[in-house]
Amino acid sequence: MSALDVVDEHDAIEGVVPPAMARIVVGQDAAYAELLKAQASDRMHHGWLLQGPRGVGKATAAFAFARRLLGSTEPGDAVDRQIAQGAHPNLIHITRPSNERTPGFKTQITVEEIRRLNRFFQATTSGGQWRIAIVDPADDMNRNAANALLKILEEPPARALFLITNHLPGRLLPTIRSRCRVLRFEPLAARDLETILGGLGLDVTETEIRSVLPLAGGGVRTAASLLASGGLDVERRIDALWSQPEADWPGLHALGDALTQKGRETALDLALASLFRRLAAESEARLDTGDRHGAERMAALWAEENARLREGTAFNLDRKQMLLTFFARLYERRSAP
Repeated sequence: MSALDVVDEHDAIEGVVPPAMARIVVGQDAAYAELLKAQASDRMHHGWLLQGPRGVGKATAAFAFARRLLGSTEPGDAVDRQIAQGAHPNLIHITRPSNERTPGFKTQITVEEIRRLNRFFQATTSGGQWRIAIVDPADDMNRNAANALLKILEEPPARALFLITNHLPGRLLPTIRSRCRVLRFEPLAARDLETILGGLGLDVTETEIRSVLPLAGGGVRTAASLLASGGLDVERRIDALWSQPEADWPGLHALGDALTQKGRETALDLALASLFRRLAAESEARLDTGDRHGAERMAALWAEENARLREGTAFNLDRKQMLLTFFARLYERRSAP
């Protein structure tokens, strides 16, 4: 099956097999075993909340279980091809849709997407098969979409199964959670992450794979993004700049120019995530050494910059300038008495 046969998705990474095609669930044996146990008991709960950090295999497990329920027995069979192409009549994948008039994808799952579920479940099914809805992730739903999904979960159609992925529990309506069985997915162990990355076919060395493991937080998506977007080089440059006693403005401008080139959006997002991770670690380190005021300054900076960058992204402000402002405020707080 070629990449052209697969439905494009907003979070696709070049060279990485999407969840709809990844047949093997690695490192999540306990979670997947719960799904298999429910299937074997013939007492399947209608709603499952697959909860855990981004990129640890939640969507992969959802598609693998859907293939099993819909009768796929081997890679490349008719059911497998239909699912990879988004064409199986008994499976619907709700995720952020593409924009109608401009390139790229919408920033949210809207109520119109959830309303597709009503039409999907109204269609007849053959042979009493399950009708499966994968909502991926619930975090991307706006308020109206979440309320529409809740209404369907409250009165689920017969033989309906909802597999709902969720990265951050705080972004989910408590009422949706209460109507689902929660299945916890943990960060992947280093050995499992290394196994998965080694099998992705990325044009990287084993040394690069091992280098990315401590930065990935147990998530395949973060690790693959770092490897595919030159993220390791970005990490090295940030590491050198972060450790300087004073701001290296030529170096910071060069980094900003590199990260804001067209096509480097993923690298920039990873760089920002790295900055916030380092800021949190610096706050904790100051607290450990008894510098309570310094720790509080860094924690406050984390909250302020997080809010500022969210606002800047929403209004499409100059992201290089946002990066430079981040460092200016970092050195200002570091030098405060």
